Amino acid sequence: MIIVGHRGARNEAPENTLESFVHAYQHGCRHFELDVQLSQDKQLIVFHDTTLKRTTGHRGRMTDFTAQELSNFDARLNTPGWPRPCPIPALKTVVEALPDVSHWQFEVKTDSRLRLSIVAEQLVHFISAFDLKKRATITSSNRWFLKQVKKRSTRSSTGLVAESRLYDPVKSATALGCDYLCLSDKLVSAKRVHDARQKGLHCSVWTINDLKRMNELRHLGVDSVITDVPSKALKFMSASV
Repeated sequence: MIIVGHRGARNEAPENTLESFVHAYQHGCRHFELDVQLSQDKQLIVFHDTTLKRTTGHRGRMTDFTAQELSNFDARLNTPGWPRPCPIPALKTVVEALPDVSHWQFEVKTDSRLRLSIVAEQLVHFISAFDLKKRATITSSNRWFLKQVKKRSTRSSTGLVAESRLYDPVKSATALGCDYLCLSDKLVSAKRVHDARQKGLHCSVWTINDLKRMNELRHLGVDSVITDVPSKALKFMSASV
């Protein structure tokens, strides 16, 4: 089972910063999940929240700032004791710094359809420009957005992020032509994991920080788990093989 660093290593270093990905990489992590948004000047930025408050202490919406302005904010507020400033990075900055990462999950949150359309266009182009077609999956809970990605590139790898009990996630992911099903742990069952794999879906479960639960998911046949503690998880998985 693959260990995927959540926002780099969210509980080990300042989330979604270059330092977080480098930290996890240095501890053996080669698979990552991160959040992608558009800056005011339409650049792809690695950031989770809609506002800057939680990670930087500053007021304002992330989308109200240019990529250059965002790079001047220090995003380590929610990681007490981290010794160095951590700028909000552009997606290009993170990917260029770690060229031999095995796989990226680029998650895109729901936004206006205009902005989502721009993100779809830019991400498809970005993945092609960086030769990541076999090493990146665009994921989202927004089904309209996933359709937009496929319209631009039928070969783009996509994944449905599922956390609602209102629809069958396996059927939905299959109907959308997805390669990944990113399940909330609350939706996991042996049958659902089996059905996903029968449909050829990579089953990725989030967010798993409990090592006992990781082991349970491995025995269920889950392909990967997204975790805030990739360094600890990798040690555990290596020791329990």
